[in-house]
Amino acid sequence: MRSGTATRLPLDRPARSLARRGRALGVALALGALLASGATMTLAAPAVAAAGDVNCPSTDCVRIAPAAGSPVAIAPDNAGAVYLAYSGGDLLKLDLATGALDTITTGLGNLRGVAVAGGSAYITNFDGMLQQVDLATGSRRTLAAGLPSLFGVTRVGTTTYVTDGKGEIVAVPDGGTPHVVATGLGFSYGIAFDKAGAAYTADMMTGRILQTNVTTGATRVLASQAYEPTSISVGGDGLVYFLVAGEVKRVNPATGVQSHVTNINGINSFSFSLAASGDAYTTGIGGGEGLWRITGLTSR
Repeated sequence: MRSGTATRLPLDRPARSLARRGRALGVALALGALLASGATMTLAAPAVAAAGDVNCPSTDCVRIAPAAGSPVAIAPDNAGAVYLAYSGGDLLKLDLATGALDTITTGLGNLRGVAVAGGSAYITNFDGMLQQVDLATGSRRTLAAGLPSLFGVTRVGTTTYVTDGKGEIVAVPDGGTPHVVATGLGFSYGIAFDKAGAAYTADMMTGRILQTNVTTGATRVLASQAYEPTSISVGGDGLVYFLVAGEVKRVNPATGVQSHVTNINGINSFSFSLAASGDAYTTGIGGGEGLWRITGLTSR
């Protein structure tokens, strides 16, 4: 549900913006768009540590970029870098080998999602715009505009798929016209695809984990949660991973069997992004800012 006026949230990112605007609330960065729509959420308190939990910091969970602030979206490129999008419109690159944090470009708007493919970043913003950024030059072009507020984004072949504030998945083919491929999905901050071409979303309003056929628009419920799922990813093992109040869960889309993976303790993580290695990248909100790497999440 799109608000008539986009809420411009402060940018919590390194050096320049921190000095200019002060430290912003990480919660507002991650949830600003949802709150602007009139919805409400409560962030759970950190879980009590138990055997098998991921405790941050530890050897399993390392803050690899303390200066990264609180990005609203994270995209590993599986080639030695992680790209970070910020609500103030900046796109940064973290070199995992050197730790260097560089600005790719600025002024992209009130950002919400980022995906990386083929040397480009695909960026969504709250003002209903999808942009493509050349990662080598920082140049950008608009792929779609005038849509409802956009959130999750992923790239499949020559088509970019996004989720919007109306509960839709919108397909934006290269050189084509944006069109809705599924409706009635609630509010999903992210979107992921499996190798067979099925789309997955996590409805924060009703707790549903959904699988969608983007050709027919047919959707089925894989799992239901009592609390809001705030992250959605597909691992290299083909399982669907999501986050519920600091607990990582997974569900087998073939059988519907759901299982506990781990609890993330020490930081209040809103979402994570999976790399092909099975490592996860996340940031803390309302404390624990910076970029964290959880080693081997999918193998737990």
